[in-house]
Amino acid sequence: MKKVFGISNFRLCQQGVCNANMDGRDVVCVMPTGGGKSLTYQLPALLTPGCTLVISPLISLITDQILHLREAGVEAVMLTGGTSKALANEIQQRLTSMASSRGGGQQERDIKLCYVTPEKIAKSKGFMSLLRKLVEGGKLARIVIDEAHCVSQLGHDFRPDYKKLSALRQFFPHVPILALSATCPPKVLQDILKILHMKPVVDGKAAAREGTIYFSAPLYRKNLHYSVLPKPSSAKDVISAMSEYILQNHKNNSGIVYCLTKKDAETVAENLQAVSNGRIRTGVYHADIADAQKEGLHRQWRQGSVQVVCATIAFGLGIDKGNVRFVLHHTKSLDGYYQESGRAGRDGQDADCVLYYRPQDATRQSSITCTDTDGQAKLHDMLRFAQDMQECRKILFAKYFSASSDLSMASWTTEESSAMDKCGHCDNCTRAPETVEHKDVTVETWQLLKILEAVDAQGGRQTIAGLSDLARGLGGGSFDTGGKRQKVKEKVQLDYDAVAGGKVGLSKDDIETLTVQLLVSRYLGEAFSSTAYTVNVYVIPGELALRLSRFSRADVVNGKGPRIQCSFKRQARKVKATAAGTKRKVATGNISDEEGVPVSVAGPSRIRKPGVTKARTKRQYQEVDEEEEAVGVEDIDEEEDEDFTNAIRMIDEAEPSDAEDDEDRGWEYSLRPTQGVAKKRRVSTPTKRPSKKAGKQYDIDHEVISLSSD
Repeated sequence: MKKVFGISNFRLCQQGVCNANMDGRDVVCVMPTGGGKSLTYQLPALLTPGCTLVISPLISLITDQILHLREAGVEAVMLTGGTSKALANEIQQRLTSMASSRGGGQQERDIKLCYVTPEKIAKSKGFMSLLRKLVEGGKLARIVIDEAHCVSQLGHDFRPDYKKLSALRQFFPHVPILALSATCPPKVLQDILKILHMKPVVDGKAAAREGTIYFSAPLYRKNLHYSVLPKPSSAKDVISAMSEYILQNHKNNSGIVYCLTKKDAETVAENLQAVSNGRIRTGVYHADIADAQKEGLHRQWRQGSVQVVCATIAFGLGIDKGNVRFVLHHTKSLDGYYQESGRAGRDGQDADCVLYYRPQDATRQSSITCTDTDGQAKLHDMLRFAQDMQECRKILFAKYFSASSDLSMASWTTEESSAMDKCGHCDNCTRAPETVEHKDVTVETWQLLKILEAVDAQGGRQTIAGLSDLARGLGGGSFDTGGKRQKVKEKVQLDYDAVAGGKVGLSKDDIETLTVQLLVSRYLGEAFSSTAYTVNVYVIPGELALRLSRFSRADVVNGKGPRIQCSFKRQARKVKATAAGTKRKVATGNISDEEGVPVSVAGPSRIRKPGVTKARTKRQYQEVDEEEEAVGVEDIDEEEDEDFTNAIRMIDEAEPSDAEDDEDRGWEYSLRPTQGVAKKRRVSTPTKRPSKKAGKQYDIDHEVISLSSD
């Protein structure tokens, strides 16, 4: 183990799994991402005769494993769609030779590990015939199924070809199977056993002679430090913020930036390198990159000639690179965030897992996930996580997986702490209390609901950004009506006093934060409108809206209806922009404009010393002054944004400033030109007072609804 893999000691349940493999037992092993699952089959493969078949879902995982094993002198091969015909023929001849050999003459060149994708098993009769020959020759040692949760439609990453792996036990009933997964809730585990024809599980700590031995390890990894950082409004500033974060906190460290699309990955890689003047050496990885380039990138990244890989989710699954010190995200689900952040810190040393977020992300993500199964529910869980400024990130993960996957809270319990113990080192655990304001926003919520009702009654629609501007009276307090079928839009003037008792007295950022909280708590809903280019997302009154909007403003002020609270980031103290002050803020990751208002926050690193994990001291973050939210945030110039295909699509376009009117469509993601405006009229919607009967019927809502956390 030390000689080949450079590992001195087993971690978690590695030793037990290795022993069970050596004993020829069926095994299910659930270990967190980065827990060291690969050792549980690679080490036994070297200690037993024959070849171990490894079925893995991604070419990137296979390629990295092969490179690592060959560097260690292990005979490992892969057969995938990208394998050349000549090389595939050579590998198949070697396997055939192994199957027919009875002596030890060929043993030195025996293939110890053969990696394939599930498609190879499902679609290649020739390969299945070759496996049969290996079994008959006693040379197929075991079958390893990595990411085994993919066999189940209940899992978060179901793949149809995985389900066809049931044929392996039918054709080769006496070959032991090892199923590996990072997350495996009870229902998915039962699916795995059923589909792969494995016997019921027995506890690995006291295994009986019969049954599938089950091993699991805690999902919590104390060396990973989670934080959510504010994302600037323009693409240019987001790139600058990521560049600053990397250069200030991880100048010479390896890391991954996960992007939403292939185009995003290419654009971010190019711009990160350009903005940093070549100090950040980037590479690109996604499904369309040629196999030869992927292999070259793996080698460069592992050797350190490429520092940061900008990739889609297709990169990093099972990558055996221990010294990844940071992972930056722009993600749409907690499942993906947890799994992808697990690529960091595999050597057990401290690593940062950063999510860049701003409330308007909700619109972009909704347009992407609206057609996915459970896409909106998963997105709302992600938004709750991102907006929570109180609860420990570890506990948020534990609660999420417990609710969404029926995963036991005990899965997050370690020898040092229980699942509900705070980690002590995430951003929320170290956040200074005075940097967060907890505010009763019942009246403001009522106002937003009333404004949306008035807009809806006139046939208008509002995006998150549009609602924020309209609620504050921007654009003259008017909005477009008439619906999408009318070519000429009509401007309607909103009577704020009659409709909502005045304008909403919150900043743009605060209104957008509150709007997202109301979305995930069902006081607001979403309406989707598809065009030839994209999907537009609008906010509408939600299923719980009437619980509050049925009351008059006076009733709400006097305490009737549910009380709604929300958490906001506190204003920063204004600091004059002197040369020394600017230099100091750059060093701490707070970059300010001329007025002293931070415009992009790189964020502090949670890493202190390699190999040392301890409770972090509290850090005080300097936040954007919300009363001057328009200051210091530059819009993208028209020249820079002319070519839409070259825009960074994972990042929102620049928000309209307070001076802009409502003709700026904000977050509609449409390439259509703005429609003409015909005329403007005034709408006055008197507040409807509930009848006495209705008041008696509903006068039961006095609970406090907190929207700041789960």
